[in-house]
Amino acid sequence: MAKNAKIKATVKTPLLNEMLDYGVYVFSFGESLFIRLIGLLAGGMVGLIFYGGLFKVDGEATTATTVSNFVFFTVAGLLAIKFIVPVYRRYKLDKRKDVLAFQFRDMLEILSVSLSSGSNIYDAFVNALGDLMIQYEETDYIVKEIQQIIDGTMQNISIEAMLYDFGKRSHNEDIQNFANVFEICYRKGGNMQLVILRTHEVISEKASITDEIKTKLTSNRMQLNVLSIMPIGIVGLFKISNPSMAMNFVTPMGVFVNTIAIAIFIGAYKYGQKIIDIKG
Repeated sequence: MAKNAKIKATVKTPLLNEMLDYGVYVFSFGESLFIRLIGLLAGGMVGLIFYGGLFKVDGEATTATTVSNFVFFTVAGLLAIKFIVPVYRRYKLDKRKDVLAFQFRDMLEILSVSLSSGSNIYDAFVNALGDLMIQYEETDYIVKEIQQIIDGTMQNISIEAMLYDFGKRSHNEDIQNFANVFEICYRKGGNMQLVILRTHEVISEKASITDEIKTKLTSNRMQLNVLSIMPIGIVGLFKISNPSMAMNFVTPMGVFVNTIAIAIFIGAYKYGQKIIDIKG
């Protein structure tokens, strides 16, 4: 992809409709402006806490102090934007994928019930759409996806092809695996009701285990975030409550130690995130 190519949040389906690519999140203008402003302000304040007040003479700020404060505020703010934008995008993507996975499990359960009552595959999807619209809104992901599958079937596009496209766009391993198993079993005349029921059971068990692990790690995640913020609060408290102590932070040795400490904090935070990151 070209470096300056515009990232699209949608891709064309076999019906040539634009449908959501669940692995891509594009900020709206307001959202992009807001998150960047937050990053700039938060990063700038951290920059001032650690590096503000340099070049003072007899405790009084000089022109060099003002310039250095501005430089560190800007540089730290821009670095914070570089950090916070991908973190926030990852958060929004993970949240959207979790919602889709939950709705997909509901769809499998409804499909299984419909097939067990004697419906064929096409009618089962039509019935599932009706039942899902009782639980969800027309704008919800799974309702749009089932409607897309039904529309494709009416245009002589196979259900397997539509499911494959859905799985590819979902970036969800469970949905992709289901699409592959569905194609094999459907073409070979397998017991689709049993396949869908078993798939629902396996995915639900996997989701239950993942949720349990995430719940147990919630306190660890909280502790990591608190420990990551605590050094900033301690340094800021020292600078506000003890001006004589604050002077130690603006000496060459103080700047050097601050820089090393910040690098250690960032490294520890990234390592901690990898430890507690659970893939669904």
